[in-house]
Amino acid sequence: MAKLTVMFGADPQSEHSLDKDQMKVGRAMDCDIVVDNLGVSRHHCTIVKDGEGWAVVDGGSNNGTYVGGTKIQKQTLKNGDRIVLGKHSLVYDQHGFAASAAAASAKKGPGAMGGEMTMFVDQAQLAKAMAAEVGGKRMAIVLKQGGRDVVVPLLKDETSVGAADNADIPAKGFLVKPVQAKIARAQAGHRLTALGGWRAVKVNGQKVVDAPLKQGDVITIAGNSFTYRPA
Repeated sequence: MAKLTVMFGADPQSEHSLDKDQMKVGRAMDCDIVVDNLGVSRHHCTIVKDGEGWAVVDGGSNNGTYVGGTKIQKQTLKNGDRIVLGKHSLVYDQHGFAASAAAASAKKGPGAMGGEMTMFVDQAQLAKAMAAEVGGKRMAIVLKQGGRDVVVPLLKDETSVGAADNADIPAKGFLVKPVQAKIARAQAGHRLTALGGWRAVKVNGQKVVDAPLKQGDVITIAGNSFTYRPA
């Protein structure tokens, strides 16, 4: 028996025994292994029996499936291989067995975000952010979507916030500009810059034009709230 351990950064999230010839992986609720993150497609990839071992097959995912830093379509797995899906990874243990099937299935709770649109992740920016974390911590913006916390890692040197469909962080509302604010990487962390218009940009309830961000700060734009914290 083999198993996969779902990781978010360095933190294990769940374990899954490979007890079927095909195991679907993705954000949708009908997947065998549910990965609850908008950077993961609804049906991202499949783990398939491959002779005496296993292989991973990409399912036409938006952000791609990576093994050993290489984007793959199909890859035979070796013990210890890490399958990377955006901010999540699946670690392959050729001789492992999941401790609790019930704990794994608990990840398929009623609030999972399988119906939301996939958020695109720039893999080059992800690698850059992982190599150069701010103050030893990888920072992110946390927002509410579908009643759940969605973690948006600050991968870019400059992250846009606004009403535009292509904004990195969506902030919808009356008179919100396509890009209402930007979060820029700074030497000691990140800075928030408001870009004018009718809507105020606030940090912890205070209107700002340009301000450094501290861990735990809450950014508010037209009723949209975002928290700045480690990913």
